[in-house]
Amino acid sequence: MNRYGLTQLEKLAIGVAVVAVLAILIPLYRQLVDIKRTADCLSNLKDIATAINLYQLDYANTLPLAYYANPDGSPQTDSAGRPLTWVLCISSYMKRDLQRTLKCPADPTGGSTVITDPRDNSKTLRLSYGFYAPLSAVRMEDLPNPGLNVLIADSLAGGQLGSLNPNPLVGGNDGFALTFDDARFKPTENSKYVVRLAVWQRRAEKGWEPDNLRSFHGKGVNVLHADGHVSTRAPSLIILQRDAQGKLEPPWTLPEPRRAGE
Repeated sequence: MNRYGLTQLEKLAIGVAVVAVLAILIPLYRQLVDIKRTADCLSNLKDIATAINLYQLDYANTLPLAYYANPDGSPQTDSAGRPLTWVLCISSYMKRDLQRTLKCPADPTGGSTVITDPRDNSKTLRLSYGFYAPLSAVRMEDLPNPGLNVLIADSLAGGQLGSLNPNPLVGGNDGFALTFDDARFKPTENSKYVVRLAVWQRRAEKGWEPDNLRSFHGKGVNVLHADGHVSTRAPSLIILQRDAQGKLEPPWTLPEPRRAGE
């Protein structure tokens, strides 16, 4: 008598084959999703760069404010208690939908900084990008190498997940500014890391080592440089580097002091 159907061995072989195919396809799918999200994020930064360039045409080649500050340096807030950030400076120059442009599609928090929509104060926007605070309102002429200076990058309110944030700006709602692990406006001699940058540790016990860092994107942190070009940098971007004289090296260099009479 003939028997129809698969034997147990055949079923097992098919099951193994399916698992093997999935083991190949799932990482490939995730890689393709990351490539798409990275490209969309870089597109967002290019749109922001265009808006900043238009802003500079109206404001004597000066970069926007990182945020509007009170006399004591703390951020000004609107009637809802939300910070007035660099977005307010450039929103009128941005052509695309603000929320689409300001939120990184790979941001697992969906934009951890909440600000008021400059075009409609009854609405809010979620922000995934932070402005390097020392370049706030800096003239481009004061930057010796604008192409080496990071201006805006993927960010997280409250600093890296689980990291020290000694100078919170507005109740942890501070992803709009990139500052330092021990200072708000400029690094000190002891500053080691850039905080609020979207970088965190893969394993807590290994510490902040270059090979133990990850970010929103598989290949690193998406950044906009002061000259307007965008790129993806390694997560080790978070770690400050200094030359033999103790001066910060790119991409976190500081503007040059103006000479008398300028």
